[in-house]
Amino acid sequence: MIRLFLILMVLTIQLSAMTGLDVMTLVKKESQKKSTRKAVVHMTIYDDQNRERVRFFNYWTKYKQDREDSLIKFFRPKNVKGTSLLTNSNKDTDSKSQWIYLPAFKSVKRLSSSDKNKSFMGSDFTYSDIAGRKLSQDSHQLIKDTDRFYYIESVPNHPDDSIYSKIRYVVSKKYNVINKAIFYDLDGQKLKTLSNSKVSIVNDVNVVMYSEMINHQTNGRTILNVNSIDIGISIKDELLSIKGLKSQ
Repeated sequence: MIRLFLILMVLTIQLSAMTGLDVMTLVKKESQKKSTRKAVVHMTIYDDQNRERVRFFNYWTKYKQDREDSLIKFFRPKNVKGTSLLTNSNKDTDSKSQWIYLPAFKSVKRLSSSDKNKSFMGSDFTYSDIAGRKLSQDSHQLIKDTDRFYYIESVPNHPDDSIYSKIRYVVSKKYNVINKAIFYDLDGQKLKTLSNSKVSIVNDVNVVMYSEMINHQTNGRTILNVNSIDIGISIKDELLSIKGLKSQ
């Protein structure tokens, strides 16, 4: 009985010693259990009158040596087919470089800092949302935790580094994935809410399969539904390059 009590005490101390950074590191480690993934994603965009636009894209990502590179390539409908977005991390800084390829013009454009804050293909995600942020860009505070969730508030270390004044995360303890994220604009007003409502285990990795981003200020919303995903497959570095960006 005494031994059990001591074990419970140790576990309680360990849980209370968790920091916001510890929790967000768990989320990162879960997503990077395997170094690669490829997914087919169905994106549905709704405007404030509930009119919808549908997009389909392939998504590749690869982790190595504390960096993440990814490529999104649209294949339906015809008017966006071939449009692609490449995101490359810079392992020496917090920055992430992004390029977009527009097949109609056969041109590659590197996105500027202001471009990254624009809507991604008319959706309620920005290009910077797609790229994600490095843990070192924000200060992460554990607000509270319950039996099921951690509650984290992340604030940019440099105010001019983000269009958000803060992001509040609800992290699942069961899966070590983000269950919800609430984005606040620079005036501190609630701007968007991301809800991840379906998680599947693929090759021993907990993966979000269904996401909805709601924009509270425009009344738009975007749904990302992962139709299929492979994890731990071979992905050549060449694919996650300008050459891969332009390939058909």
